[in-house]
Amino acid sequence: MNLKFKDIKKYISLIDRLSICNKETLQYQNYKCMAEVPDIYDEMYVYGIGNIESEFEEGGNEIWAHCLEIMLSESPREETNLKC
Repeated sequence: MNLKFKDIKKYISLIDRLSICNKETLQYQNYKCMAEVPDIYDEMYVYGIGNIESEFEEGGNEIWAHCLEIMLSESPREETNLKC
């Protein structure tokens, strides 16, 4: 099953920091909270979700903070059976 970002938005914490990464370009954008994330990502497919440390601007200073990283892709993810 392939999920689009719009399908999971309601399950993401409203107050946590987020990093949205584009799988095709590996470019990312950081957001202080879900309310800042633009709708341009809504039709992209969720490729992965994880926890990273990334750079954020706070009070004119750049800080490193833990955040939820969501990797999105223009194309759907192929189903795989990954094993640990």
